[in-house]
Order: sequence, then structure tokens, then C-alpha cells
Amino acid sequence: MTDQTPSYQRFFAELKRRRVFRIMAVYGAVAFGVLQAADVLIPALHLPETIITAVAALALLGFPLAIALAWVFDRTPEGLTRTQEAETGEITTIVSQQAGLRWPAGIAAVVGTALLVSGVWWVVGRSDDPGATAAGGGANPAAAASTDEAIPPPANADENSIAVLPFVNMSGDPENEYFSDGLSEELINALVMIDGLKVAARTSAFAFRGQERDVREIGAELGVEHVLEGSVRKAGDRVRITAQLIQAKDGFHLWSETYDRQLDDIFAVQEEIASAISEQLELTLTPENRSTLARRRTDDLEAYDLYLLGRHNWATRSDEGLVNAREYFEAAIARDSSFAPAWAGLAAVYDALPWYTDFPPDEGAERGKQAARTAIALDPSLAEAHAALGVILYEYDWDWDGAAAAFEDMRVADPDYAQGLTWECAFLTAIGEIEDALILCNRAVELDPLFMQNHFARAATLSVAGFTDEAVASYDRGIELAPNLQVLSWEQAGVLLSAGRYDDASSAFESWLRLEGFEEPDRIRTVVAGIEDPAGRTVSREVLRQ
Repeated sequence: MTDQTPSYQRFFAELKRRRVFRIMAVYGAVAFGVLQAADVLIPALHLPETIITAVAALALLGFPLAIALAWVFDRTPEGLTRTQEAETGEITTIVSQQAGLRWPAGIAAVVGTALLVSGVWWVVGRSDDPGATAAGGGANPAAAASTDEAIPPPANADENSIAVLPFVNMSGDPENEYFSDGLSEELINALVMIDGLKVAARTSAFAFRGQERDVREIGAELGVEHVLEGSVRKAGDRVRITAQLIQAKDGFHLWSETYDRQLDDIFAVQEEIASAISEQLELTLTPENRSTLARRRTDDLEAYDLYLLGRHNWATRSDEGLVNAREYFEAAIARDSSFAPAWAGLAAVYDALPWYTDFPPDEGAERGKQAARTAIALDPSLAEAHAALGVILYEYDWDWDGAAAAFEDMRVADPDYAQGLTWECAFLTAIGEIEDALILCNRAVELDPLFMQNHFARAATLSVAGFTDEAVASYDRGIELAPNLQVLSWEQAGVLLSAGRYDDASSAFESWLRLEGFEEPDRIRTVVAGIEDPAGRTVSREVLRQ
């Protein structure tokens, strides 16, 4: 039977088989470390600044050579030999692996490439900076202001701040959990519209699902003064919603209410709860606030139900969940083509599908942009639509100006949209706007402190900025929140390696290999690469699979 595997998938599988991805990752990390060292040592030794440029040029020129050598040759116990052709079915086996096994190698290669480019940009940009000192050093771009300003300490809880915990599904049917989750998320979106109220992001608030935690601990961990919790019982066309507002510092109840309504009154209930909370917190609702809260984004209750199912599946970030989310969002749009949030959700799904599944990247980008622009045309106030457009233009089209404009529109729509701030942080880091990137990453962590991706993005930016210790600490926090995510250990290892902390890097590489499934001690070994630390000792450079 003819192999129907697309040629581009076979090509990437061949790159993985020949360990090209690994070479790209390791080369980029090592080059980044060498460039950082050169940037410090060359001025200190009073050598010509042109040497820094020469080192950067050699690092760039050596990159394609390393890739070519990795493609042609393979390292064996007998030494270097030409790489053998793939055995029958070997490429198909690699292609058929789950995305979680295929993607880490590619992601590591992208990160290695990014480290190489950022390292070159760093040293060349500094040497060309007219404000650089005579010794060749310039101001750290992340520390144009003080380090304390670039990396502010966690803010104290704002008096007018709240977290909406996931409402408990009391219907007796686990399948209805999407509805209780959806109600909680919609309440978050409604409360965000109230001027002067800080609202914890969904990801962090939902991290407490099913936990018997003291509300005072939750408030302290999320940095909020108030917590809204409740329950939902959905039966047929009726719904009972119980909500209660609690003061986090002492656990006292400030307000509670029970709503017994027809299902088609669900939007009115959301408005009533948001209005009651603003009254309890003595916040004044402007006419614009009231108009926004009262607005129905769809009159089709079934379309709304399909939308909630789409959001519920999207939140899983799994292969199956993303595929299902796409179907639900498209079904919601089929019933109500003017339902802007469904279009925004569809845009986010199309952005993610090529990363998590075999969905064609070009098609995902094109459809994602169309969905995002449709959502924006229907409702320009949707921050998630602007964010989805920005990240697609950045990741797939490399349209820096378009992405920057989309992210700016996102912050106008909602300056506290944590997920979008994280995406913009990654974008600004990629184009070298490090100080602004750090500010956004710090804000995202403040708004959504329990979401792994925020710490991951912040760590990557801190690493590029030269704050190695802070970057490692941020990776540690991300790993604590998502201990089974392989790419975090790999990224942390790269940062440690570039900083010359070889023993720590070896431990991080070992953690990554174990997460990759190599548990047997005899399958993991330390390869001594002959790089010497400042004390002259030969130290571990990387850990590789035997």
C-alpha cells in the first residue's frame, strides 16, 4: 500500500530521526552561552569590539554547518559514520506518535534557534549602541530602569479585587459540568467590565476546583480581597444558581442569593449577580457598564450552549479537546453567525490545532485570521479576538507590524487580559523589546499566578534579558504547576547551560529525559564535552540518550 503520509511530515520525522532537532537545540543554547561570555570577557580584556562581531558571525555561520553535519553523519560507539537510510516503517512510526512525543524535539529546536538569534542580537546590538560605554558594555535593555522596576515584587491585594471560583455542578450529571464552568467564566467576563474591579484570571481561579481550601488561603494565593463561589443545578429548561460573596481576609459572607429561573433567563442572572457584587463593593456602575452587562451576545440559547461546550473543550488543550472545540464553535456559528465570542473561540482553536495535532499550519493560520477578523468586526471590544489575531500574525505570518497593532487593540479592549499579555510578552521578546516584554509578563503573572504558561513565558524573557537566577526560579514555578510538561525542563536546562551551571543543567536534562519516558538508569548518561568552567575543571555539558 502506498504511504499517504504528507511529505512535510516525513521531512520533519527524518529531521528528528537524524537528531537534527537536538543539534539545533544544543547548538543554540551553547552559542548563546559563548556569546554572553564573549560580551563580558572581550571588553574586560580590552580587546577590539570587532571580535564580538566576529564571534557572532561565526556562531551564525556555524549553525547551518552543524545542521548539515547532523543530517549526513551519525555518532556511534565506533565514531562518526554516515547516517543510514531509514528502515522500512521507521518514518511512519515517528509520524504516528502522539503529538506530545513528537513536538518537544521540534519545540526545543525552535528554542535553540531563538537563543542563537537573541544572543547574536544581544551582543551586536550592544556593540552598535551609541550609548554604550567605552569598555563596550551598554545598559541592560531590561534594566533601562532599575532591576526592581523591571521585575517588580508581587503586588498586595487590591481592596476592590475578586476571584470567581468554578461553580459546583449540582445537577447529578457530570456531563453538565461544562454549563457550571461556563457560567463561572461568563461571570468573570462580566465582572471584568466593571470599572475599578480587579478580577483574577480564569486559569488561576479554576486551579482550586474540588479542593477543600480555606478561603483565606485562596485569597492570599490569588492576591484578591473577595471570593465569589456558588453552585448550579440544571434540570430541563430550569436552572437554580446559588452565589455567595466572601471576604477573603476573614471568611465572612458579605452577600448571598439564590436564583430559580428558566434557562433562557441565564443572561439576566449573570447581570444581576454582577450588579449585586458592584453594589456590595460600593463600585459605581457607569451607564456604559450597565449597557455592557445587559447586552446579550446571542439570543439563540442552543448556540450559547454549544459555545459553552466549545469553551469547556478548548480549556483542556488536548488533541481531542481542540478538535471537539472546533466542532462546537462551528455549530454555534451555524446557528447564529453574529455570535462574536464563538468566532473568537474558533480563531483561538485554529491557532492551536497545528501545534497540538496534524492540522495543516497554513490552513490553520488562514482560517484563524478569518475567524478573528470576523469576531472583531462583530464586536471590537473582544480582547480575545484581537489577541488571537495578534498571535497568528506573529507565529505564522511573521507580520510584526500587524501583530503589534492587534496586541495594542487587545490592551485597549481589556488591559488585564492575562492570556493575551503572555502572548504579547512572547512576541515582544522575539522582536527584541525586552523591557516592555518583562512588564507584560510580570502583569500576566500577577493576574494569573497559577497558570504555568505565564511563568514559562516570563522565564524565557528573563533568560534573554540576562536575569538567569530569576529565569530559573520562574521555570521552577512553572514546573511546580505543570510537573509533567517536558518542554519546561528542557528550557530550564538550556538556560542553566548557557549560564555555565553545567551540573544543574545536567540534572535538568535528566529530568527531561525521564519525562520523555527514559526511566532506566542505564539509558541515561552524562556526556563530557570538554568545555571547561572558570576554575579549569571539565564539566558536564549535556545529558543524552544512549
